[in-house]
Amino acid sequence: MPVRYNFRWNKHDHVRLSARSLGLDRSVYFDMMPWTPPTTNMEGTVSYYDQERIACVRKRLRDTDKKKYLCDIVDRLLKGAATDRERVARICGFVSEAIYYNPIQQPVEPNTGELIEDPVELLELHDGRCGQGVTITVALLQAAGIECRRRDVFHHVTCEAKYDGKWRLADALMFGAAQPERDGEVVNVAVLQSDPYYADAFPMAHFAYTPEELLTADGYRLLGYSFGDWGSLAYYSWYMGGEEDYPPMMPIVLPPLRLRKQRVRLRWAPSAKRNGGRIRYRLRVYEDRARTRPVFSKDLARTELDWSVPEMNRMYFVGVTATDDHVKRNPNTWYPEAVGNFVLVPKTQYGWYGVM
Repeated sequence: MPVRYNFRWNKHDHVRLSARSLGLDRSVYFDMMPWTPPTTNMEGTVSYYDQERIACVRKRLRDTDKKKYLCDIVDRLLKGAATDRERVARICGFVSEAIYYNPIQQPVEPNTGELIEDPVELLELHDGRCGQGVTITVALLQAAGIECRRRDVFHHVTCEAKYDGKWRLADALMFGAAQPERDGEVVNVAVLQSDPYYADAFPMAHFAYTPEELLTADGYRLLGYSFGDWGSLAYYSWYMGGEEDYPPMMPIVLPPLRLRKQRVRLRWAPSAKRNGGRIRYRLRVYEDRARTRPVFSKDLARTELDWSVPEMNRMYFVGVTATDDHVKRNPNTWYPEAVGNFVLVPKTQYGWYGVM
């Protein structure tokens, strides 16, 4: 039976599929041969991908005309779009939501380890990294009749689409529907190569993750992604090959320490810069997961702060942003916020223990 793309797919549910139970003394790592040293308590590389998931998707797609599959997405997605600019924006926005830039597992061929490059299989797997995101973007743009091309740049693979007589950026996994603009026009790779810090003002759609999303099934953080600087350097200048004066890495929010009465010590692991330099932090505490209702804020250079919790048995969300003098390169630099949460409960309350 032919398969159609499911627009009701939920990314947040899918993220949890990447969680793995590793045990108290084990973790995974990025395989950087030949530089990765042998480590006795490592489970394996983060590149592993569930072979059963791949086999299941391929079996489901057996009777599916993949060209019709892509055209069906385009027909549903672009209905009512009046211009090629709007069509490209819709396609990029769709890809950014349809594909999880998976820091733990990357779709690879079970027997050879080569990257899976079939755009329909990738859309059904819902996982991929920059090159695979470009593969999907190119396939959909071509199905829509829009000229496009793949571009390799320093640490990254991106895409350009041609409309209104010019080549323009169509980097779905980086920016989604809102591509970097200058004077009201979407820029191209050449512009960003000449000024790699310019795009640091535009929030990335996929490359910055909150540590909450990177937990194993048994609650332990996975090494390599949020603890390393690949991926946690959520700035386009890094991927475009700017000088090594990138903005700081994302901080990691740590569990608060319980102090006396209703006070806790909010903590986070320090950020780092490739070339060193001073880093400050913007601390915000919110009473909602969407981070629209702040109840406390402070700018400081330290990596901890004691805070009086207003209300017991309420979950608070702690956001920390690392900032520096990158404004000299781009005054509008976007600094992503790392997030954690906790609940302070009475010590005598049954069913809870300390700070969660």
